[in-house]
Amino acid sequence: MIRAALLLLAGCAASAAPAPSGVPASPSTSPEAGLAILRGADCAVCHAIPDVEAPARTASCVGCHAWVKAVAQSPKARAVAMSVFPKWERYERTVRSYAEVPDLGAAAARLDPAWWGSYLRDPHDLRPMMDETMVRVGLDATQLAAVTAWAGSRLVPVPPTPAPDRANLARGEALFASKGCVACHTFGARSVGPGIAAAPDLRHARDRMSDDGVVAWIVDPTAVSPQATMPALGVTREEAIALRDWIVLAEPGGSRPPAPAALPVVTRPVAYAEVEEKVFGKICIHCHMDPEQNEGRAGPGNAGGFGWPATGIELQNVASLRKHGPAILDALLRRRDEAVRDVVHPGEAPASTVEFPAIRPEKPGMPLGLPPIPDADIALVRAWYAQGAPGSGEPGSGEPE
Repeated sequence: MIRAALLLLAGCAASAAPAPSGVPASPSTSPEAGLAILRGADCAVCHAIPDVEAPARTASCVGCHAWVKAVAQSPKARAVAMSVFPKWERYERTVRSYAEVPDLGAAAARLDPAWWGSYLRDPHDLRPMMDETMVRVGLDATQLAAVTAWAGSRLVPVPPTPAPDRANLARGEALFASKGCVACHTFGARSVGPGIAAAPDLRHARDRMSDDGVVAWIVDPTAVSPQATMPALGVTREEAIALRDWIVLAEPGGSRPPAPAALPVVTRPVAYAEVEEKVFGKICIHCHMDPEQNEGRAGPGNAGGFGWPATGIELQNVASLRKHGPAILDALLRRRDEAVRDVVHPGEAPASTVEFPAIRPEKPGMPLGLPPIPDADIALVRAWYAQGAPGSGEPGSGEPE
């Protein structure tokens, strides 16, 4: 039953997550090649993509997490789950991410195709109310060009509009408040909340969309894409132009992202059970599974996925944890450093828009696409390794205490 629980709760790691061989190595820069890249790079485990079949629940990060949340809301289903899965209550506590993600069909219909390549090459936080950020994908320039071609083929033509005019700034700002935009969207430090998770910070609209596209989207989002979740605001074209002018011309401001502080030091004894509960078993095993415990499935972090090659790193047994200790710690610390670029809280300016010494490392940090492991928990892992990474005697630990 523990094995079944891991398979069902491992989300994107459980069954699909094809190795990078599923990504065309040297595609042509055509829309068809771009769609093949999206298929092979595991994009469907999180996103709905036109012409790509949604994966089964056990192969879908979003589908699996939605299932956990739905079961938790049904007393009858929850009782069954509690009897089948020994760690069900932990799943309910820890499954918080990947509940809302953009539909790539709606995104391609409105976003500037040239933006896709630059963003996938160097992703950053677009939605400060959402914990997740776009994962870094291991695609080269030719593959990204193919994805850009796919996005361009789906861009919806929109009517031309006048060039943005600073004379509209005051009216646009007033409309932003009166039309209810503030209820969903943040706009830099000028409008910080309340906001909703799925709504992007509008400071990025000027980089992601054409001036004409912003107006068309404000007037009627569903006319641009039937998958649009933004409601029509009932504004006139002239009001939409004023709103657009404020969004693309106003200075959004924002505080400088803080640099990471020094990690705390843990001197007390740290047992495997503690690091398994707080770190490895909480999130890491979703992608770094032990095939012997999961019917041969290893997950994208172990066997390769999202365009990245296999690492061979299993995080479900002590023997593997010991073998790969330096690489594991390095990955946790890389994510901690790159989060300065990737994770933007409401009212902050993205690191890409301000001076900051953070340099994007060649390899992505872990956990991929999520906030870094809390400093206190990284310190626990570091202390556990410093103490010789003692085993626990539990099944799957690799050896007895």
